[in-house]
Amino acid sequence: MKKYLLIILLTLFLCVPNWQLVSAARNDPLLPSADIILDVGHGGIDSGTMVGKYEEKDMNLAIAKKTYKALVKRGYRVIINRTEDYALSDDNRWSFGGRHRKDLAQRSGLANTIKPKIMLSLHINWSKKSNTRGPLVIYQNQSDSILLASLLQDTLNNVYGMEELPVLGKKYFVLRFTKCPSVIVELGFLSNKTDRKLLNDSHHQAKLAKAITHAVDQYFSMTQPKS
Repeated sequence: MKKYLLIILLTLFLCVPNWQLVSAARNDPLLPSADIILDVGHGGIDSGTMVGKYEEKDMNLAIAKKTYKALVKRGYRVIINRTEDYALSDDNRWSFGGRHRKDLAQRSGLANTIKPKIMLSLHINWSKKSNTRGPLVIYQNQSDSILLASLLQDTLNNVYGMEELPVLGKKYFVLRFTKCPSVIVELGFLSNKTDRKLLNDSHHQAKLAKAITHAVDQYFSMTQPKS
């Protein structure tokens, strides 16, 4: 399956990653608008966390694709920044630093160019304690991000039967340098046997996608002016 690749023209010759626009109606094919960017964690040479044959990048992508479809069905304009096993750093010819920094800068660069209403960065967690499990949502230090994180945490807690609280992410590049309300959604722990089995299950992935979509519906109903 070929990559869906478009080059977005920026004033500083910013080259952004492959993306897929879900709305048929576009005002400008070079600079689309979007309600949501789905930032699919890791990809390509960067596997993310790994346990045996299980790789975070693959689970992130599987859940992101299901989330993408669920959000589109609800009528949102969505951009997903990778649709296959692909390193976003490969497209970054504009920023300095190593591969990891280029990958992160590429993700923030796309969001700051497109200016979506929100960005959801999907990941899988890992802990030295194998009994640690469940979802965790990490937010920026701004009110809309806190609200979005709280709604996501609640709906994901319902899937796992847990009562976790979202946390502030001071050190995360994507949260620090992305201007729109953004959160990192840790969908479970690959280091936990129970979570690992669930995260690799298509039915559970669909439940996570549904939970995320429900939280997004709640967020927009609370933050968008009624027409």
